[in-house]
Amino acid sequence: MKWLLAAFIITFIYIANPVHTEATEESKVWFYIDGQKQKYVGDPILHNGDWWLPLRPVLTEAAMFNPELNQGSIDVQNIMRVLNEERKRALLEEEEEPRGEWVEQTGYDKEYDEILYFLAHFTLDFIQNRDVIRLSDVGTLGFDHYIYEEQQIIHLSSPHLMTIANINLGERRTTVNSVLQGIHWNTGFGVEADYIGFYGGEHQLIYRDRYGYERIEKAYDIQIEIIEDRLSHIFVSDSAYETSKGIKVGDRMNEAIRAYGNQFIRESIDGKQVVTYDVELGSIWFIAGADQTIERIGFWDHHLRGFGEIEEELETAEDVTNEHLSAE
Repeated sequence: MKWLLAAFIITFIYIANPVHTEATEESKVWFYIDGQKQKYVGDPILHNGDWWLPLRPVLTEAAMFNPELNQGSIDVQNIMRVLNEERKRALLEEEEEPRGEWVEQTGYDKEYDEILYFLAHFTLDFIQNRDVIRLSDVGTLGFDHYIYEEQQIIHLSSPHLMTIANINLGERRTTVNSVLQGIHWNTGFGVEADYIGFYGGEHQLIYRDRYGYERIEKAYDIQIEIIEDRLSHIFVSDSAYETSKGIKVGDRMNEAIRAYGNQFIRESIDGKQVVTYDVELGSIWFIAGADQTIERIGFWDHHLRGFGEIEEELETAEDVTNEHLSAE
């Protein structure tokens, strides 16, 4: 029954964890999700020995991969609305009249109860006029988390962020061989890699050399580099392989920016636009032609500039769209 479940949630969230206002400067750290600094949502708060994170950005990112939030922003809005209603109910000390053992619920009641049941899996609080979630509970949503004490950063990583073609960056060569059977391997003469692998069909990509002449480059569906028996670098040039955020070769660059965020490094190399994201465990590269269509996607186990070490180069998807996609 809605009234019974609501009473339980109210007790769990707002009586066991009453409204707080205290927070010290010493507890302030930066909050990142997938390499993106969360700038306008409030800082993490240390309270009673636990770290608490702003709930809305955590749910917004989780809605991209968590099957219980498959309506995306609609689910996030509904959750925040229910929390607000429950908070008002608790603060006004309102109690619903019992309805007996069973009454037929409306669609709204059922949705309300489903949200309350979902929230019962987490420890939530209301601190400094913000709904927050306990850091140790974000794993239930599917995130990995880590606290970088020296850099004063709390970082959340979404699932499979550094995975493509069913291969994780850092995998051993034997694992790569078992997933992608039929790789053609070359030893890495003249390059840092111990082995370079090629898989799938060939593609012809046009680029401009330093003199401005167009050249043709041959690229395979997947190119792999192995250093010390670990996958250090992977490039894909075929639309069959999606990133964890649903981006693939053939998509527009602004789609990648909408999925990965507006904090990135942009360069022009050989007539190509290269957009790179430094994330927790390396970097993700999107390479597009003059028409802003992504031609290659790369994952590297190094940072281009350094995660959390310098101020990001901030650009928005709208800026990129206005500057580079005016022909659309």
